[in-house]
This record gives sequence, structure tokens and C-alpha cells, in this order.
Amino acid sequence: MRLLILPLLLCLPLPFFGQGKLPIDTAPRTNYWTITPQTGEMIPATPDTALTDYFNRTNAEGMGVSVAYLGNLGSPMESRVFFEREDRSEFLFFDPFWAYAKRPDKFLFINTKVPYTNVSYQTAGSRQTKEERFRALLTLNAGKKLNVGIHVNYLYARGFYNSQSAKHTDWVFFGNYLSDRHRLHLFINPASYTNAENGGLDNDNWISHPEQMDSRPTQTMEYGTRFGNAWNYNKGLRAFLNYRYNLGFERDSAFVPVSSLIYTFDYTKKSRRFYASDTANVNAFYNYADYLHPLRNDKTPNDSMSFHSFKNTFALSLREGFSRWAKFDLTAFITHELRTFTMMGVIPNTVGTEPDTAVVFPAYKKNPNSLYIGGELSKQTGKILRYSAYGTLGLSGYNAGDVHLSGNIETRIPFLKNTASVKAYVFFKSLSPTFYENNYISRYFKWNNDFAKVNRTHTGGELDIPHTQTKLCVDVENIKNYIYFDKDGYPKQYVDNIQVFAAALQQNFRLGALNWNNRIVYQKSGKQDIIPLPDACVYSSLYLQFKIAKVLTVQMGVNAHYWTAYKSPAYEPATGQFKLQDETEVGNYPLINGYINAHLKQTRFFIEYYNLAPMFISPPNYFSTPHYPVNPTGIRMGLSVDWMN
Repeated sequence: MRLLILPLLLCLPLPFFGQGKLPIDTAPRTNYWTITPQTGEMIPATPDTALTDYFNRTNAEGMGVSVAYLGNLGSPMESRVFFEREDRSEFLFFDPFWAYAKRPDKFLFINTKVPYTNVSYQTAGSRQTKEERFRALLTLNAGKKLNVGIHVNYLYARGFYNSQSAKHTDWVFFGNYLSDRHRLHLFINPASYTNAENGGLDNDNWISHPEQMDSRPTQTMEYGTRFGNAWNYNKGLRAFLNYRYNLGFERDSAFVPVSSLIYTFDYTKKSRRFYASDTANVNAFYNYADYLHPLRNDKTPNDSMSFHSFKNTFALSLREGFSRWAKFDLTAFITHELRTFTMMGVIPNTVGTEPDTAVVFPAYKKNPNSLYIGGELSKQTGKILRYSAYGTLGLSGYNAGDVHLSGNIETRIPFLKNTASVKAYVFFKSLSPTFYENNYISRYFKWNNDFAKVNRTHTGGELDIPHTQTKLCVDVENIKNYIYFDKDGYPKQYVDNIQVFAAALQQNFRLGALNWNNRIVYQKSGKQDIIPLPDACVYSSLYLQFKIAKVLTVQMGVNAHYWTAYKSPAYEPATGQFKLQDETEVGNYPLINGYINAHLKQTRFFIEYYNLAPMFISPPNYFSTPHYPVNPTGIRMGLSVDWMN
């Protein structure tokens, strides 16, 4: 930790504690935007500068309305809200880290008039269980056109339970060059995620009924777990470059772009290793004691697999606004992707008395490629009406015949001396299963599937009324050929249709110094045994906001996360995926936190008393996922400072 922080201290001005987010009063000196992955189109964005819920956003629970995870910061997680989940990626082992992973299309690019530094630090727990997260951003402009920067995220959480630690190191080197003719965006992201695995508690009564246990440990680290000394190692590298050359003319001493020639290079490298030295207990956990499994051997579990992707996109765009009739952007593109998948292989048994033997990585290697064409039509500058339509078609290769169509339309209307927005959106996807959903070989799992394309039809709408602090979303989706992981941890496909419905309400209230903020999601799965969902997920925060000496803003209150009981998916350590289970219900028990959240000039800081419910709600049942409790009651602290000079 000290070795990581020291070089940053040498290059960053002081003071420097923050979270990569500009305070409101400096925002006019800085512009933010995201880019589309195929064409690098710039979409204006606003950084998260709010004091409200700053402490909550540093917790795992604050990374969505309601998330299921393994109890430790940095551990795999899955949203309990179905429409917050994304499609599985080609390297699905990284997917449970979606809240931590960096992506070029989600990253905020910056143009700033003065050098900007931002660093944050948060901590919790004792020396043996300490949880720490350090984040830093340094960016500066060389003139008006060129910006370069570095963003680092270091997370080390030892964990409150046996063999539960997490260590993440995430770097982003980024830059952009913007002129009338040339636009360039660069994003380079090396990342490493190391997570210890324990299979969960060996008895839930360690938490809910400790009086029934034979022993009474004084430390949670002494609670029994199903195994220990097992790890998942995930490493990745993403290198993304987008270049756009604008063709246009001068009008009133200003350059007017007419069309653009676009090139995008996108390289991804990811690998995963599952290793365990606690061989006996891990084998027992997977019932690995007979000759029925095709990969049985007596060596230490050591599974490896990797993924490489080279993607090149060429696009031509006709720009909005260069004449009266050019009311929208129109873009066409073609993309070629070459992928490489590697993993363990198998030497078939020719005698018949012993199982097949697993051989070392990378004995199994495939190089599928795909060719896509696509286009986008969008209008993003209208004061009343904005819309976009997007589509891709797989022409050849592994994803031949894949279709992705989507569109949205938004209108703004006067409402209560303010402007409300109404948005409708729709998409249709017919996508091939990922390579690893069809093919997988490891010590404990082996499958060879031929799944059909997954078809998803989605419609939804959103009403946003800023004046009343109200946002309402309604979504419905029909899924055919849904792929899931069954109770044994194997991928299966449900060939019939499944409907999922959700209504989400965000409503904030204020009366003088008293504030009450709420986010509520109601959802229904048409096939609860295939897509299990809690009926309701709620986040609520009640607090007083006041100022001290006219410069220190203080929020003091309590918040709660709650979801109705349901048979939550369980976590499978050997594949890193969430799978079905029908034995244990999780939920119907609130996670309650007390907090003081404050802002002084360019500094935000908080003190949080985490997980208060066991102090007055019995029996305690604070499990986030079956057999994985959240951290016990304790203090968390965090500090954030922005600095511009």
C-alpha cells in the first residue's frame, strides 16, 4: 500500500484527498463526456459531485439499488434488480466485478483549464480485518486541445471472515486531443483482481443463532467456513483508441463539420486462474471423491483460461446541424473482431478403467472471428425532441446472424415552473451465446453445449420531474432461450419465453432541514425458479442537513437497504458465477447504517456506523448471498478532497 501511494505523493499537489469528482463551484472550468464504443461520439456527462450519499457510494451496497455480494468490499456481486444487469461478456469471469471494472464507454474524459488533482481514501475494521480503498486522479491540459491524465484505484480488504480478502489494482491512462479537424481519445487500463475464496460459512448459525454453536468464538475470523486457502486471480488489459477526422467548411470564422471519417482500435486481454492449496476441503466441497467426473486427479486445483480480442471499426458519419435539412447525425460502421480463447484440455482415456486426464493450460485453443455492420441515427441537440436509433448485424463468423436493434425518444415539457422529461425506449437482441457458455473445461466442471441464440425484446419508459424530485421508470422484457447456471453450477438454456416486469420510483422529500430520499423497485419474474428476483428492493435515507459557521455542510442521519425474502442465487467459487439454489432464502432483514456526512470547501468526509440492525433486531440475519454475511457492526470512515491549481 505504501509503495503504491508514495510515487503518487511525489507528483500530486497537496492537499489531495478526493474521489475523481469536481466540486460544483469548479465545474465551469472543466468539461466531462463519455464516448460511444464504436464511433467515439462524445456525449456530455456530469460528474458525481453530490455530498448526499457520498458515504453510501463507497460501500458495495451503494453500487446499485440493491446488490448481492459476498460481504467484503471488492468481492463478486450481482444486482438484485434484473434491469440493472448487463449481457454476459465474452469473458464472463470478469462480469461479477462489473461495479469495479473500467470501460472506455463508461469512463469520464476531461478537458480542464487548470491542472486537477483528486484523491480519496476510505477505511474500516481493525488491523486484522482492515478494509482500505485509495483512489487518485491527476489530469492536466497542454494547451486547449490536448488533455492527459492518470486514474488509479487500489483496494485491499482483508475481510472479517476466514479466507475472504480482496486486492484490486486498477490503472487508467487516458487522454484526448480535440481540434476542429481532429479528435482523438485514448484509454489504457491494466487491472488485477485477486479474491480469496471460502465457499461461505459452514453453518449460518454462526450469525443467526450463535448460542446454538458448540464453540463461542470472539472474532468473526474464527467462524467456520467450507474451505480456505483458495483464490481467484483475474487480470486484464484494455487498450482503446478512437480517431475522428472531420470534413467541413468555415462559416462566420467558425468551423462547421459536415462529415467524419472514424477509426477505432479496441484490444482486450483477460485471464483467470482458480487455485486452491486446501485440496482436501475443496474436493469435499465439490464431492470430488469418486471416478464419475471426467477430470478426476489428485493434484492441487489449478484452473486457467484466457481471452484475447482485436477489434477494428471503420465508420463514416454525416453530422447534425451543418445545414437546415441536416437535423440528425447519421453514422454507418463496419467492425471486424478476432478472438482467441484458451483453457485446460483433456487427454482422452483409451483404457476405460480410469477417467480422462486434465492437461495443463493452454491445451485448448479456439480463434473465432466475427464481422459486423451497423449504423446509428441520432438527434441530441433539440430543446424539445431528442431521439436515437441504433442497429448491428453479424455478417459472418461466430456471431453471424446476430441482431441488435435499439431506439429511444425523449421530449421535454414545461411542468410546475420547470421542465419535465418523458422518455420511451425499446430494444431487440438476438445474440449468440458466449464461447464459455458453450465450452468449458476445468478440474470440477466440464461442458460442451450448442445453445441457440438468446432473444430479448424490451420496452420501457421514464418520467423525470426535477421540480418534485421524482423519477419513475417502467420496464418489461420478454426473453426466449435464456441461459442461466443451474443448481449444480452448469449453464442451461430455458427454451420457452420468460417475462420480467419492473417499476422503479425515485422520490425525495424535504421539509426544512429534514430530508428523506427513497429508491423503490417492484419487479416480477414470470419464471421465479429460473430468474429468481425479490419482489421489492428499497433504499431509504433520512437525515438532517444544516450548516456550521456558514462553511461546513453537515448531513446527519440513518439509511437502510431492504429487500423481500427470496431464494437468492448462490455463488460458485470454481467458476466465479452466480447459480440457482432452492434451499435458502435471503432477505427480509434490513441493513441499517447511521452516518455523519460533511462538506467543507473542497473536502468531503464521513463517519458511518455500519450494520446497526443486530443491536435491536433479533435474530440477526444479515446475509447478502446464501452463506455469505455482510460485515458485522463497525465504524467506516472516508475523506475526499479536490484540488485545482
